[in-house]
Amino acid sequence: MKGFFGILNLNKDNFQKATANYLQNTSRSNLIIPLTTDDIVLISFNSSVANDPVLENLHYVGWCRLDNITELQSLLNLKSTAIESEVILAAFKKWGEACAEYFIGDFSFAIWDSEQKTLFLAKDQMGIRPLFYIEQNGLFYFGTTIPEIKIALLEKPQLNEIYIAKELRNFPQDIEDTFFKDIKRLKPAHYIFLKIEGRLEEKRYWELTPVDLSECKSEEDYLVLLRATFREAVLCRIRDKKNVGCQLSGGMDSSAIAILLSREMNKQQLHTYSFVLDKKTTTYSDNGIDEQATQEEIIKYADLRRENHHPVTSFYYHDVFEEFEKKNAVMGGAANSDCIWQDSLYKIAAINQTEVIFSGFPGDEGISQTGSNYFYDFLKDYDVRGLFDYLISFRRAALKQIIQYYRAKKVNTTVLKYNQLQEKRNLLNKKSKYYNELKDSSFLFNPSFKGWQKQQICRSHTSLRSESEGAYANQYDIETVYPLADI
Repeated sequence: MKGFFGILNLNKDNFQKATANYLQNTSRSNLIIPLTTDDIVLISFNSSVANDPVLENLHYVGWCRLDNITELQSLLNLKSTAIESEVILAAFKKWGEACAEYFIGDFSFAIWDSEQKTLFLAKDQMGIRPLFYIEQNGLFYFGTTIPEIKIALLEKPQLNEIYIAKELRNFPQDIEDTFFKDIKRLKPAHYIFLKIEGRLEEKRYWELTPVDLSECKSEEDYLVLLRATFREAVLCRIRDKKNVGCQLSGGMDSSAIAILLSREMNKQQLHTYSFVLDKKTTTYSDNGIDEQATQEEIIKYADLRRENHHPVTSFYYHDVFEEFEKKNAVMGGAANSDCIWQDSLYKIAAINQTEVIFSGFPGDEGISQTGSNYFYDFLKDYDVRGLFDYLISFRRAALKQIIQYYRAKKVNTTVLKYNQLQEKRNLLNKKSKYYNELKDSSFLFNPSFKGWQKQQICRSHTSLRSESEGAYANQYDIETVYPLADI
């Protein structure tokens, strides 16, 4: 299992007690303690630790995969054998707080400077890897799981009533909030630079911006670029991996990933996993949708090994109490976008010694369902020629979409009836003090296509779901990866 935990001492009276509290209560047997001083304790759950070999004042713990590690090795004059921890330390020495701007991949790490008495925490652009923190009793706790933080605290963390009310009201959460009032999540594309006697402040280091596509002169140019980007996104995630898994739902996104993997690696080491219905579980499906036929077509087309395909027909929990016990152990409490339904898949994958599992998320959620809305820019920019071509190409469907656009603009949401669905799912008592205080910011509407697409891709759901999937997979030493996040 990968990850880390630490306590920064802001008040010497409680530091030793909190450290002892953690070591006595943790159930982990594979702890590595690279540093413990009067100022800080750093604990790693795997071997991903490093110190500055020259000055010996920088100390690193992290859970990171850098997809551009080759370029960074060259840029930093490091050997080609330098691993992520060494590259990140060298980057921090050279660029300081700006180092995160150079990293491409999924990462969450902490660097302690024992000379300057500063702590640096950083998280990847899309928030795939988790990082939580809380300041309590003169101590700053931080780590990749809420349960690890909870067992070290000298006082029980207070429940976050607004968070719970939002869950009951079926409202989305603010990205930094958790089930506990003072335990915060470091936001995606942000870092914290904290001095012992300084003020905590998060800073954004990255913003999603349009890619320059001026060199693409034809449709084929776009397809060539897409194929190259897609291939690179997959290849960098199977680097040094022996056994690879791929979720295969039958949809376009996971199918494309499975086919590309079949062409780029030994098929004997490629396993596919699918949630399917059997005679018992089909009765619980409202629509009875079963994608096994589509999955079968993909298996034949890619010539995948049939013995390496693993249908998942049910969860392994005996009852709801066992399910909630697992949720609490992994997520540390109720969590928005909890992905416990993936746990059974990962448990099976662990038997096959799978090291990494590819997911099609957030393909249709972020891109493929919404690409047809490109005409938004024609309306926003009063592009008459573009709008005319759109109407000629799609006729009645185009007119219907344009009317839908103006309806969405009027009510500031593209999901016109979702407020009705939210009300049906609403479990918050109307007598609650939060009932009228809560404001729903779920479905904002940006009238430009690029702005709206950015809003879709970078919304909290993307980070929260991938973070939860990764937490469940990490129990079994499996990494979840999302190549479509690159696209």
